[in-house]
Amino acid sequence: MPEGVFQRFHGGTFSELARMCAPALHDLTNAEKFREELPLFAGLGMLETQVAEAKGLVDEKVLSALPERLRKAADEAISLFRFFEKKPGVNYAPVFTALLGVVDETAKGLILQKLTPRMPGNMQEQKDWFDPYFGPADRRTIPHYEQLARNLKKTLVYRNGVSPLGLLRNCLEYALNDNTKLTGIFEAVKGEFRFSGGRELLVCVTEINDFRNTRVAHQESPLTDPVAAKKFLAAWIIGLNRLWQAVKTPVA
Repeated sequence: MPEGVFQRFHGGTFSELARMCAPALHDLTNAEKFREELPLFAGLGMLETQVAEAKGLVDEKVLSALPERLRKAADEAISLFRFFEKKPGVNYAPVFTALLGVVDETAKGLILQKLTPRMPGNMQEQKDWFDPYFGPADRRTIPHYEQLARNLKKTLVYRNGVSPLGLLRNCLEYALNDNTKLTGIFEAVKGEFRFSGGRELLVCVTEINDFRNTRVAHQESPLTDPVAAKKFLAAWIIGLNRLWQAVKTPVA
């Protein structure tokens, strides 16, 4: 049962829940078949196959700039797209599943890189840092800031924060577009995420995060248009490259 389905479920019977899970069940039961038919392990000539599959979808220079783990995920997503492209009426959401982990991993890496050096080492100072005074904020926005501070603490201290990509989006949004002056962790966010290229990265991260929430994780509407799927897949891979470049080459 996908988490997104469970969160959206408001029925009271098992049969209703089963009907909501039917699309995800179909994807799951066909996963092995997809893996058997995908040309992911074609032996010699595998690199040539991957380059050919990526042609017309994303520039090879973008792919070659990724480290091995990220490149492998991108190649898998492209191969799955090419496989689905030959079958009418399929849901392309599983194509993006291959990229979810590496996108979140890279977003989390950028957050850790930016904020860990600013985090106090003293336990009491650290507690105050993650729990600043929210007086200057509009009362309606305080729950948002409190949730953001909690998620940052989980990410920086315990390494188990929720939705790293969404968290990165919130950090960039606060740093670049929010004039509320808060102290502690928010002061660090404001200082660290105002960097050259930050606004372009915010647009990219927002588009990927919104698409993930509505078309992949929760699937509010099925993604059956191959042209749209191709467009979004290219945007995801380009966005993954931008995230990696931000991690690889910190900018002031």
